[in-house]
Amino acid sequence: MPTADIITEDFINSVAPNTSAISNAQKISRTGGFIKLSRSEDKTLIFGECKGSGKNPYYSSADFSGDSPVFRCSCPSRQIPCKHCLAIMFDWLAGKDFSVEDVPEDIARKRSKLEAKKNPQEDTPEKAEKKKKSALSTAKKKLKKQLEGLELAENFVKDILERGVSSINSTSATQYNSLAKQLGDYYLPEPQAIMYKIISSAQKLSANPNDSQINEIVSLCVKLSSTVKKSREYINSKLESGEVLPEDNILYEAMGGVWKLTQLKEIGLYKENAEIIQLSFAVLFDEIHKAEIDFAYWIDIDTGEIFKTKNIRPLRAMGYIKEENSAFGVHKIKELYRYPANINNRIRWESAEISEPTPDIYKTIISKAEKSIGDAVKKAKNELKNTLSENTVAVLIPFDSVEYSVSDKKSVLKYGSESIKLAPNENYSDTCNTVAVLNSEHLKNSSMFGELFYNPDDRRIYLCPLAVISQNGIIRLN
Repeated sequence: MPTADIITEDFINSVAPNTSAISNAQKISRTGGFIKLSRSEDKTLIFGECKGSGKNPYYSSADFSGDSPVFRCSCPSRQIPCKHCLAIMFDWLAGKDFSVEDVPEDIARKRSKLEAKKNPQEDTPEKAEKKKKSALSTAKKKLKKQLEGLELAENFVKDILERGVSSINSTSATQYNSLAKQLGDYYLPEPQAIMYKIISSAQKLSANPNDSQINEIVSLCVKLSSTVKKSREYINSKLESGEVLPEDNILYEAMGGVWKLTQLKEIGLYKENAEIIQLSFAVLFDEIHKAEIDFAYWIDIDTGEIFKTKNIRPLRAMGYIKEENSAFGVHKIKELYRYPANINNRIRWESAEISEPTPDIYKTIISKAEKSIGDAVKKAKNELKNTLSENTVAVLIPFDSVEYSVSDKKSVLKYGSESIKLAPNENYSDTCNTVAVLNSEHLKNSSMFGELFYNPDDRRIYLCPLAVISQNGIIRLN
């Protein structure tokens, strides 16, 4: 059972809602905000009383008795954990004196309720059958509704191509945006997102658009058309077979399905006792959905698989969604859940034990790199040609050196007789410049982590560098 001893600075950073909360918590800890600090005898609970703005103190606690930590506080903040819960963990980390006391009665009751939820009484066969029939009926209705929405998306593509992408003006853009908005009623988030991107790109066309601008919009239209076709085939096959419940298919989520961790576990998309470490972290902006995305890549230390995490924070709800941050420790996870994908699966977990990486960890990561640049490019090509895939593929590539090409002003990654050019992409514009100033010692016996992507202008695949993994550590380039 986890105890408060799992608290490290990395752990606090990983659970904090944002950097402002961390800063405020450090101030509370530094100035002795807690007038009483206590812990349970088994150290699964730390709790205390913190001076507040009123005459009564706030009662804060961090509970580690379950599968994931639970933070409680009597303050009015809607952030979880709030600055007071973070502060009491900073006090623990600072080695302050916590008196041993019994678990408060109200927390004991809440623990019992959580345990009861985790182990509910089994349904009778009749109730279980009734639940299954209800789930099947709901799923069928949703699929039929999605078929109607796909027809709207298909007509949108036809209309755009018949009129010509350069013919979109403010009036037609308003009509198209209204149509795209309707797709929200048909549970089709992926087709809807592509439609919004087509409209946005078309509105940005210059008076004399170049081939690159036109090709981008045509490519998006092809992607939307392919998504509609594959989605329709997927829905019809499920309705015909009667197997309408979630399955290991990327189309399920693209068409509005929301995965529960229990569902991922049921179909085998999870791993026990996983160890992962973060390779890169960035905050990206999604202009279409007006949201910030805390985006990170991770590597499974055992298998070498590259995963990603995405924490979407719409601007209208920024204050209520936990902000992710860079993480540098090894995350030991009891159950690691992965979403359907051919490569670079998105992952989630409920809790993790975080420890400092050892030099052997970095050597192991280097050993998990692709066998050659050619192998990495081949893997990327197989994925990039799928119209439903992302525009990039994250890979770990071995290299001997990075050299600068004067002819086209690009750095070149070399490994044996192979080479690949480095180039920025739309999300990472400065990482190539960072590589250029790295000490040569960092570029020996190392591997480079980055995103492979296809440039339609010159029909070449490039590598956008994100990190260098040496035997001494991970050098992040962004």
